[in-house]
Amino acid sequence: MPQPSIRPDVVVLFTDVDWYGHLDDPTRPYHRDGRPFTIAEHLLLTTVTPEEEAAGLAQLRREADWLREIDAKRQVFVDLLLKYFAMLPEDSVVPDAVAIMTDEDYAEYERLLPIVTAEDTLEYWAEHAED
Repeated sequence: MPQPSIRPDVVVLFTDVDWYGHLDDPTRPYHRDGRPFTIAEHLLLTTVTPEEEAAGLAQLRREADWLREIDAKRQVFVDLLLKYFAMLPEDSVVPDAVAIMTDEDYAEYERLLPIVTAEDTLEYWAEHAED
């Protein structure tokens, strides 16, 4: 039996549906960024196969896992800085805390900095998941 073909464009479209927003107009799908689907996108979305839906749901689960991991890394980052802010005067800033970090904590700070400050954390995580 031949393997069903999964269309990447349909999977991407499926993962971009805002399933919870715009409940005032449930007849029209919207993108996660708030844009309504075009007629062509809506028609394409109606052709999603069970395999494509499963692939899209798997991607959405991966994204949720990545976001949880990023949130945990952000908390580690904040905790790391707070540890040093506790040693400094009240009006101190991040460079003051960084200046007194141990080498080990500074290495952790440097490792976490690009993750917690990335403009698009999901994109960063997807590109650096193996790091």
